[in-house]
Amino acid sequence: MGNLTIISETGFPHAACLFEYAEVKTWCGFKPKIPKFPAFWGYVDRSDRAIYTKKSIRFEIPDQTLQEAIAILEEKYTNRWFSIWWGINCIDFAIEAAKLCKLQVPIQKKLFPCDLIHDLKQLNF
Repeated sequence: MGNLTIISETGFPHAACLFEYAEVKTWCGFKPKIPKFPAFWGYVDRSDRAIYTKKSIRFEIPDQTLQEAIAILEEKYTNRWFSIWWGINCIDFAIEAAKLCKLQVPIQKKLFPCDLIHDLKQLNF
């Protein structure tokens, strides 16, 4: 059995995932190709986010499920449009990772900019 860890980062709000299985640690997140830009073409970021972790949650997941999830995420999110408000963003990526790992995830809503700021403040993100 491996682990899926979902994190929120310090500083600029960002979510990412750590997949751990069979002695392998793979970080995955979805970011715009222009750093901190709210809307641009995105990519799957594989950089180690450990030092930026503000909060995290960890789930035990079968190794095979983790490997399949990474492959699906890599294929689906490479060269997709990233948009903090009206498109796909790092939170959508983390939610999809959880769903691919067979975790139950509450129904999400798309936020307008003012809602996003309010909700992030409430979560102390």
